[in-house]
Amino acid sequence: MTGRTPIGAIVRPFVLFRHARLADVRGAPSRLTAVVLAVGLAACGPGIPDDPGTVEGETLETPYAETFSVVERDGYRIVDIEASVVTWGGAAGGPPQRARLVLVPRGLEPPTLTGDLADATLIRTPVQRIAVNDQPHEAMLRALGVEDRIVAVGGHNSYDDDLRRMARSGRIQQIGYGWHMPPTLDALVAAEPEVLVARMADLTHTQHMERVESLGIPFVPTFIDAEPHYMGRVAWVLLMGLLTGKEAEADAFVQMVAEEIDRLKAVAEEQPRRSVLWAWYKSAGNRWAVTQRNAIAALIRDANAELVLGADDDPELDTFSELSTERLLRDATGADCWMIRDPLSAVFDDRAVLSRFKAYRDDCVFWEQGKRHPDADTWELWEMGAIRPDWQLADIMKMLHPELRDGEWRYLVPETWEADHVGAGLH
Repeated sequence: MTGRTPIGAIVRPFVLFRHARLADVRGAPSRLTAVVLAVGLAACGPGIPDDPGTVEGETLETPYAETFSVVERDGYRIVDIEASVVTWGGAAGGPPQRARLVLVPRGLEPPTLTGDLADATLIRTPVQRIAVNDQPHEAMLRALGVEDRIVAVGGHNSYDDDLRRMARSGRIQQIGYGWHMPPTLDALVAAEPEVLVARMADLTHTQHMERVESLGIPFVPTFIDAEPHYMGRVAWVLLMGLLTGKEAEADAFVQMVAEEIDRLKAVAEEQPRRSVLWAWYKSAGNRWAVTQRNAIAALIRDANAELVLGADDDPELDTFSELSTERLLRDATGADCWMIRDPLSAVFDDRAVLSRFKAYRDDCVFWEQGKRHPDADTWELWEMGAIRPDWQLADIMKMLHPELRDGEWRYLVPETWEADHVGAGLH
């Protein structure tokens, strides 16, 4: 039987259209089966097949996420994904990656992978041994209380103390971070995972992932940054819940984030509208990485602010674009506030240039220190912060609206004009 079933109320279902704002995030699906992001490698290679078509079953609504759909039939779930690999600061670097994943509970007879399931990847759930290669994956599993199932991580700089100690002592394997390299096969095999949940930031990694599956390790590529809205990124927690049998915990997490976002938006709407330039210096020449669209732009809009130099949301483009100092001087000097660098950006202290910006003259220049771990080169911003947009929104609101500046800052702080990390300038 084929049908379409709405999936509850963690967040009132909505469709995120291009150019649209997130309407209201109070409430969310009551069942994890609502939202899942997962892909199988079978359809994720150089010879990417055409659209494999729809599958028969009960279609589950998927609020927030733009890159996937979920069908349930005969006790198992079929997940389809279509996403582009977008280069850092650039555009989609090739055709969309299409794939089909079949999640089958242990004890249930698996379907034959023929017909509409041909070339799909089969994974038995709940998964007990998980390899990951990106820090947001670690954060998701920690949020669900199943970090003890992690048997391999990207490297020795986990934000979580226990994971970092185990990686450094060899109790869990280090397979390489996905933003930097494909997984190291020897370490991956030694970890004996039941699944590899991996960031695939470069299409050149595809051939390596094919080798992973040839070794009998199911591969679940993740495209968190392909989600154009920040709540779509939070939805990836639901994938982890589905894989690990922690659906209720995943639903509760997403609901908590959604409700806090909704509360903060209501507070922001009571403040006067402001404007912000979100641009960090690229350490060479006169180039700036200027946030213009997608997830961060949505957070700024929800903080009741205009994003100076903002552009239309576009999932085929990265959040930021490279622009020149001349462009900033021409079109951005009137911004009320300026977020001028992230943890790895160079300090820009040319006072002759800075003095032409209203934000500098009004002492509203901030930098994103990201909450660096005191004992490791790792930042919470790029771990748990990836799935806690409410934390980011709260800081943005305090930056923009001085009346709200009570309590501690989490990620943003007033600019000090001093680098506090040896890696500053890497961007």
